[in-house]
Amino acid sequence: MRLDPKLEKPTRDLLSHVIRGEWEEFGKVATAIPEERLAECVSLCLRIAGYIAIDVCGQVWPSEADLREIAQRMASMEDMEYDLNEEDIFACLSRSALGFEPLIDVFTDTQKMVGVPFTATATLLVAYRPDGTDWWDYLEQIEQALEIATDLPEAVVPALLLLTRRQRALKSGTAHPNADE
Repeated sequence: MRLDPKLEKPTRDLLSHVIRGEWEEFGKVATAIPEERLAECVSLCLRIAGYIAIDVCGQVWPSEADLREIAQRMASMEDMEYDLNEEDIFACLSRSALGFEPLIDVFTDTQKMVGVPFTATATLLVAYRPDGTDWWDYLEQIEQALEIATDLPEAVVPALLLLTRRQRALKSGTAHPNADE
């Protein structure tokens, strides 16, 4: 299922403003988006952040220690001019992006309910994009994966894990191409 362009474009615009440190423009765009649409954009950000956290952890569900390490790294990034603290990042990732709690239960401050997910997602995109890849290309990869996965039945998850691990073993030379025959 294709992402709604009315959702994808403002999400990309907002992420782009955060990455460039254009806070005034971020605020203008965010306030111009109807509340319901903005909530959908935040939801997409949380899915993107969750994807990246899982990707960073080798396509396995991140442990609390993994998420704390990611949050610590993101909070200490000196080359990024983001006002993110480790606890907010950890809460965003562990409770909302991967814990599926409503943001209202995680952050009582409305500015944080929008600001933290966008800033955390922007930081994740920049910090964890594959070497030689621009953040927008990584975002495109993530969005395509989310689009494809949306329509897949849960029954394919074990097969995806199996085939992904097999491909890695073949690439690393630890498996024989006909080992499963």
